[in-house]
Amino acid sequence: MIKKEQPRPSLLLLFVMMLASQLALTIFLPAVVNMAEDLETSLNNIQLIIPAYLVAFAIMQLVAGSLSDTFGRRPIILCGLGLFTLASFSCGLADNIGQLLIGRFFQAMGACTTIVVGRAIVRDGSEGKAAARTLSYLGMSLAVGPAIAPFFGGFLVSWFDWRATFFSTAILGLATLIAAIPRFVETLPKEDRRSPDLAGMARKYIELLHNRLFIGYSLTIAFLTGTFQTFIVAAPIVMIDQMDVSPELFGFYVMTVPSSFILASFVSARLSGRVHLDKMIAAGCIIALTGGLMQLGHSVFGTSGPISITIAILISNFGTGLAFANCYAQALSMVQPHVAGAASALTGFIHMGWAFIISFLLANIDNITTIHLGVSQTATVVGSAIAFVFLVKLFRFQLKNEQVK
Repeated sequence: MIKKEQPRPSLLLLFVMMLASQLALTIFLPAVVNMAEDLETSLNNIQLIIPAYLVAFAIMQLVAGSLSDTFGRRPIILCGLGLFTLASFSCGLADNIGQLLIGRFFQAMGACTTIVVGRAIVRDGSEGKAAARTLSYLGMSLAVGPAIAPFFGGFLVSWFDWRATFFSTAILGLATLIAAIPRFVETLPKEDRRSPDLAGMARKYIELLHNRLFIGYSLTIAFLTGTFQTFIVAAPIVMIDQMDVSPELFGFYVMTVPSSFILASFVSARLSGRVHLDKMIAAGCIIALTGGLMQLGHSVFGTSGPISITIAILISNFGTGLAFANCYAQALSMVQPHVAGAASALTGFIHMGWAFIISFLLANIDNITTIHLGVSQTATVVGSAIAFVFLVKLFRFQLKNEQVK
């Protein structure tokens, strides 16, 4: 732990770093049709830039923390921010879909580094309730970023073109990097750093993969958050290309979606001392499934519209928010302290890994319709319910019976 008199990176600086990574995830959504026309490629190919971002993000979940444990926080987070900035510029300068996909991959690697190492920096300087409070403030960036990004992206597309969405994130990254270089202090002393131990890391991950309750909670998180991924892949095509929603209005619709997640997170925090975490997770799954079935019902009966699509995802997102923090807390409580860091990384990897899979599958569907949106949103929530019931609740029931015997 760092000494009290040692200066620490400002909370605002860490917040802006994390915010930039989340802006990059969705700011281009209002521009997908324009991007396909300008790069002379299909909408399916353009949609691949979402899974390209997510797979790189998933990989870096497992790597960034270990690198910062070995080389220190400052060089890794500054390198990550620099990579994010350069990759964002390269996306804006792309002449074809291949260049854009490569740029997005490296953009995500840099973005993930700022989030993972940023959390480690908070743990270096505080613990217990103080760390939880700081992480809660920083966590707001993960909800605020995707909410406001498409809104601003819609105006950037209208005023300029799709390239402006990537240049804007590059400028934000560059400004943050310039501010961080003189102000960012090292929070991990050299004596506390450790040599890389690949064999030890592998053993930790193998141990975690054999922990049924940990995997059950982690999969529940992954499947629940998949509802938002189905929306950001399918909604731009369905609403802008097929329903003629303007980029600005589409940005407004997307901006409202995380609001239900934020509200549910607040409700969850208020109830956490009075209601068992598993009960809130179960309630979250049921609410999320309600939203999925509503989306599917509208698509089957041909009554889908921009408002109905948004309301359905708002409901699912509320369920996700109710369960999200509780799933994370339960997953990490199922492991021994010596693998807590690896457990956090693996949970993030599973989370982003499923986001990549479902995004990739949707992006490869020709002529995405509201049916595809409804089916995928419902299916991923059903997956969360199956994981929670069979890997968590049923296993707990079996353990309880064995203890009675």
